[in-house]
Amino acid sequence: MVNNSPISNKEAVLSKVLDLWDSVAIVVGVVIGVGIFRVPAEIAGYLPFPKLIILAWLLGGIFSMVGALCYAELSSSFPETGGDYVYIKESYGKLAAFLYAWAGILVVRTGVIATVALIFAEYSISFFSLHASLVKAVAIFIIATLSFVNILSVKKGKCLLNISVMAKIAALAGIIIFGIMLGKGEIKNFQHLSFSGEKNIMELFGLAMVPVLWTYGGWHENTFMTGETKNAQKVLPMALITGTIIITLIYSCMNTIYIYLVPVDRMAHSTLIASDIMKLLCGKEATKIVEGLVMLSAFGSLNATIITSSRITYAMGRDNPLFRYIGEVHTRFRTPARAITANAIWSSILIIIWGTFSKLLFFTGFLVWFFFAIIASGLIILRYKYPRMDRPFSVWGYPVTPVIFIMVCIWLTGTILLHYPLQSVIGAGLMLSGVPIYLISKRFS
Repeated sequence: MVNNSPISNKEAVLSKVLDLWDSVAIVVGVVIGVGIFRVPAEIAGYLPFPKLIILAWLLGGIFSMVGALCYAELSSSFPETGGDYVYIKESYGKLAAFLYAWAGILVVRTGVIATVALIFAEYSISFFSLHASLVKAVAIFIIATLSFVNILSVKKGKCLLNISVMAKIAALAGIIIFGIMLGKGEIKNFQHLSFSGEKNIMELFGLAMVPVLWTYGGWHENTFMTGETKNAQKVLPMALITGTIIITLIYSCMNTIYIYLVPVDRMAHSTLIASDIMKLLCGKEATKIVEGLVMLSAFGSLNATIITSSRITYAMGRDNPLFRYIGEVHTRFRTPARAITANAIWSSILIIIWGTFSKLLFFTGFLVWFFFAIIASGLIILRYKYPRMDRPFSVWGYPVTPVIFIMVCIWLTGTILLHYPLQSVIGAGLMLSGVPIYLISKRFS
């Protein structure tokens, strides 16, 4: 049953220490990772028109805001740690929620942790001129270190997060400001280029939106920490909206500066557009500056992802008798220590076994949009299921807003399924492998 204050006694032992800025920092910390340094070049490869590129990034922000409004209602209605897991459980039941968590633990969430850790390690090796054979060791070390900090205290983890996010925003703002002040760009770079491609512009624009929306991914991450947020029913909706606005402004400004300094046709052939920008602005020292920026972004994103991912594992363990051990809270530190540890161990194992995750994560890419569609449709289901439930925040423009979000998610899921059917089937198989695990766990109840 759902009531107006659904926090259970088990969850009450978690520390409520997160405020509005902490919640915003989680969103910004997760979303602004390494994508903004790489993806713009891929977008330029699809779209030869500068203004359409900027429009794509703005639309990515608008779509994220539509999703954030849906999550604002869900998080204020169900102020429990676990985010997506909780919303799926309330709307579709425990099996669906378990499959979401299972896919996350198996590869989706832990795979992201491993991937970001490897990116951090690769740039660290280059920055400090270390031997390439140390990449895996450095990646595992940074996962272990950040996990240990977040086990000791949510306050310590959030302090580290806030510092890295503020430094990241300051660094990106510096690029934007100096990019304008130094006057090394050209306004003519915003003029349309000639186009003679076989595909029509609308099709190319649609393809470009896939990596754009991937770069925006994570705008809902603070909802996983709802049970540890003070005055969550008011703070979470405001943090979701504020965080999305900040990200949209940064992404739009960064891409405007990219185009101002580097023509779109050159940008399309740049493997690391930020490196080209920094070489133009800073000369020969650019390489180290870019490596430092990527390390900073990866560090903040990794820390935030470790924090939020463990809350899914914790919420699933709390509900499932087979995994109850990892669903317990540390009595002294008041953190989900076992869930953090479990994620860290599995992420490290993935690093040792695979070493790279570009193909592995592609298998589960369509699951991300599939579950987004499930969660947004669950909002509509919950409106009918609990019509008299207290909803401190009601999504603006209901039901049009969630329907738009659902339609875009279905389109993205279908696009990935159409273009990558084998990977999608494997991703679905990874998720469905949790069905027998769930049925076995029922025997322990």
